[in-house]
Amino acid sequence: MLRPYPRSVLLSLASLAVLACGDDSTPTQPTPGGVPVPGAALADALAPNTWTVKAAPREGSFINQASAGVMNDASGNPVVYLLGGRDDDGGCGAPVLAYRVATNTWTSPGFGAPHLDVFDANGVGRIGNLLYISGGESYCGGTSFIDGRFWAYNPATNTLTEKPFPPKGTAQGVTGVIDGLLYVLPGECAYDYFPKPIYCEDSPFRRLFRFNPATNRWATKKSAPHFHDLGAGGVIGRQFYVAGGEGTNTLDRYDPATDTWKTLAPLPVGGTARGTVMQGKLWVVVTHFYENQGKSRTYAFAYNPATNSWAQKAAPAYHHSDIVAVTLGGKPHLVAIGDSHDLTPNPVELYTP
Repeated sequence: MLRPYPRSVLLSLASLAVLACGDDSTPTQPTPGGVPVPGAALADALAPNTWTVKAAPREGSFINQASAGVMNDASGNPVVYLLGGRDDDGGCGAPVLAYRVATNTWTSPGFGAPHLDVFDANGVGRIGNLLYISGGESYCGGTSFIDGRFWAYNPATNTLTEKPFPPKGTAQGVTGVIDGLLYVLPGECAYDYFPKPIYCEDSPFRRLFRFNPATNRWATKKSAPHFHDLGAGGVIGRQFYVAGGEGTNTLDRYDPATDTWKTLAPLPVGGTARGTVMQGKLWVVVTHFYENQGKSRTYAFAYNPATNSWAQKAAPAYHHSDIVAVTLGGKPHLVAIGDSHDLTPNPVELYTP
């Protein structure tokens, strides 16, 4: 079933009061992207803890529920690649799109561009010069199903290469890279044809997988203590942090050295989330759906592993399918990207910490 807006559990009144007191900023209002500015000059001009609205992709782009990865170009400037996605009608055939942060421009896919027919994948992990993406849902043929395949995208050659199928067909997860190995924690598993090998008995999923590019093989690791369907994740200090997801605000940390998980301080707000690591912290953008109000609200938080605590930050003005960390003009930033509203693609937003 297609879900343009996520679900979550309701906050208590007490939690809302704490949030109201602890909010150190309000979202900045949308402003035009303007004329492209050199990276260093742009970075110097942005105020701390603010989001700046940038260029949107062209109308009709397949950017809903897309996943993002980052690779620098030949000049050392960051390029954000959108992999997968769908349009507002659930169509399939999303070409790989590229957003150049320094010039605030989108690259048209052009003739023969590779397509990835999935959305709500298990996130993107970079190893060397490749961006790896696994799993996801598909709407090809007019029916939603989980397409659990595994791909490697090479930005230098603009090619997608299919890799060995993971142990299960999954979607809606998170991915991290530690010591050249890919760690994937899916959120849901295909169950239509259980007990066939790649299917599961139930849809909710918390089993952790590891892929080794050197051997081209998958391994199954210890399951997470909580489900993180549409959660956020990132790697800090060679450990994998996973937070939030539909109906949860838990934070779990995986240590590959011991193949163990530990539950840490929960997110102040539960809900579907996207995350990345910047400045040694886990940055998470959470969308919480208030059932009694029939609408969603977006929050942003940064987790400090040194203190096991969360700090609320300014939230983006638009809903996005993913966030990534980039370095622009020698300074760190977040890029929130993907999704649309009323058939209009949402613009990129750039965060200055």
